[in-house]
Amino acid sequence: MRAKPAHHVQTFAAVAMTLVVSACALTLAACGGSDHSASATKTTQVDPARAPSDVHWENYQGVQLPIGEHDGPSKLGTTAAGYSHTPQGAALAAINHSTRLSLAPDGVWPQIAAISLIPGPAKDSWVLARAQISLTAPANPTVAPHITAYKITNYTPDRADLTVYSTYSDASITATAETVLWVSEDWRLLLPDPAAKIQTVQSVPSIPADTVELEAPK
Repeated sequence: MRAKPAHHVQTFAAVAMTLVVSACALTLAACGGSDHSASATKTTQVDPARAPSDVHWENYQGVQLPIGEHDGPSKLGTTAAGYSHTPQGAALAAINHSTRLSLAPDGVWPQIAAISLIPGPAKDSWVLARAQISLTAPANPTVAPHITAYKITNYTPDRADLTVYSTYSDASITATAETVLWVSEDWRLLLPDPAAKIQTVQSVPSIPADTVELEAPK
């Protein structure tokens, strides 16, 4: 029987109460102009189907996270910030923010929440839920997700909606809906309104062919 914690890892911070249950188990449009090269650059920057360039992987609490040389996060420490104002930066921000929030150990998560989350009822609900649990150990490698691909379903300079796909050791796959907003010169995670009871994570049989693939960690 498939272990439920594996699927709950991918839920990440998107559903606050699910996180409480699973954390313990884991112990411009370009204006017209004559400069052809500048126009081409702008077109490339807003192409949601283009993969982030020069990506390497870093371990965070037992999960490998993609770090883009050009798209961020450029500021790494207790928190992760500094993403490019592009679809690629938005995707990397959603993946990094949600994973770090889900796995942040005691004493660290308040700082991560402060820099990663959009203020509002959803953030308040997540903070209250997280304060009720203790998380000190990295994710169990047998149930930790491997972030495999993503697909941006909507992109504007102020908002990006995407689906993140992860695979697990039992060959199962999850798809998680995430949203980031461009606020204060960076992408921040917008959690769903807890009152709406939106299901943000689901099991899927396969990863669609039109996703942006992320190179597997080495």
